[in-house]
Amino acid sequence: METYYQYMKAKGISRNSVDSIRKFKCPNCGFEFSITYARTFACRGCPEVMNSCPKVRCGKCDHEFYIREAPHVNGKMREREISNHISSVVNSYYQEQGWKKSR
Repeated sequence: METYYQYMKAKGISRNSVDSIRKFKCPNCGFEFSITYARTFACRGCPEVMNSCPKVRCGKCDHEFYIREAPHVNGKMREREISNHISSVVNSYYQEQGWKKSR
């Protein structure tokens, strides 16, 4: 897997971006999705999405769990880095679109 990260790094893509688009399974229903997908659909409108929320919500069964439960996220520090990254992406998108932070 490190070869994949090295290739992506050579192309200018950060590890946080790669980890936020990698797919993992919901521990409740087995639905496969990325953190980016979850933040786009299941977490849309939630005010915590802008505050580096360490949780992710399944878009199929609505089960909420911690990002660190994903197999490619090892520990709270990595979880925090990914949640900060995806929150900044969502925040930028909301600002570009003129959307509010709440439902």
